[in-house]
Amino acid sequence: MRLINLDHSPYAARVKIQILQKELPIEMIAPPVKLKTPEFLKAFPLGKVPLLELDNGDYLPESLAIMQYLEELYPEPSCQPSSAIEKANMRVVMSYTDTHLGPALLPFFKAMLIPNFSFDQEQQVQLVIQTLEKMDRWLAINDSFEREINLGDMTLRPTIWYVQKILPQYTQEKPCETLQHLSLWLKMVDQNSHVVTTLNAMEVAFNQFMNPTK
Repeated sequence: MRLINLDHSPYAARVKIQILQKELPIEMIAPPVKLKTPEFLKAFPLGKVPLLELDNGDYLPESLAIMQYLEELYPEPSCQPSSAIEKANMRVVMSYTDTHLGPALLPFFKAMLIPNFSFDQEQQVQLVIQTLEKMDRWLAINDSFEREINLGDMTLRPTIWYVQKILPQYTQEKPCETLQHLSLWLKMVDQNSHVVTTLNAMEVAFNQFMNPTK
């Protein structure tokens, strides 16, 4: 199998962390054709990365579907908690990332990609901070910060990386440092060497994406 990915994609990064954590024999490659072109859409109808190329030549899209597939195909070592409630809490974090935090960050991504894109920057910064405060409150109740990382952590951490990268351009507030439980969570997750490796690759790829001539 092969993972078609872009190193600066937070969606690809979450799958890469899982692959590294489980030491899976999966090659990671760049898209064979340029994104958003007719050729790419013809080959990959949903038009997004990551994509998992299966051994039979089929492609599985959507990062969360890929992660669950890999977890079922390679159950050991597990990247999921053992109890039903802990698994449910893990899925809460995964859902939060894509239904709360991701949408709050979307205007900032659009501003990077679309010339002259405008939005209420102050309002959107506050929305991101409020969204992080939600997770801080949730972590205070539901996390001990003394455990192995799981699929929820792998899903959330690359998106938090973008929060840390983007927000300083718009505000002096540092919610990832000042929110107590989110800060504890970050310290726990960043002890994992595969997380660090993946985030370092994101940094390099993001800088190249933003400055392609350098």
